[in-house]
Amino acid sequence: MKPVFLVFCEGETEENYVDFIRRQYKSPIKIVPKTAGSNISQRLISRQQNELKISKEEQISTFLMYDLDVAPVVEKLKSCKAVWLCSSPCIELWFLLHFQRQTAELQSEQCIRTLRKAGENWLNYQKPNLSDSQKKALWENKKMAVERAKTLAGNSNPSSSIYKLLEAIENYRQ
Repeated sequence: MKPVFLVFCEGETEENYVDFIRRQYKSPIKIVPKTAGSNISQRLISRQQNELKISKEEQISTFLMYDLDVAPVVEKLKSCKAVWLCSSPCIELWFLLHFQRQTAELQSEQCIRTLRKAGENWLNYQKPNLSDSQKKALWENKKMAVERAKTLAGNSNPSSSIYKLLEAIENYRQ
């Protein structure tokens, strides 16, 4: 049986990124992105897990890919049983870590402006889309992003734990 990676996403940017990762890794892994926004709850997670299960033995790994810049949503995440793939202030920090270190605190708008300066591919970055050249750059620099993200503390600003999804996929593939 294929392992199933169920990823609840805050919005379209996160879902587009997860879909990109799904396409890159292909089989034997099934990655299911599900945009839940601020409606995330343990009840929703459990329902989706049950819908995906084919047998009792099937393993479903569940992840929450959210920005940490909205306090009420963070409170909802705390009651959910899943691996956090969270970025502070936003997912664009994860994208930025593919190209440079970021240790100073920043707001979401600052992060996006900094990302747009990270290289020619990013000058015209517009949420929620990722161009083919942006995807290629993310894929080619993912190892560096993982290393940089691991040096950042917990869920503080800046931080990103999106690397945990990539590591989970890589661990399974080995």
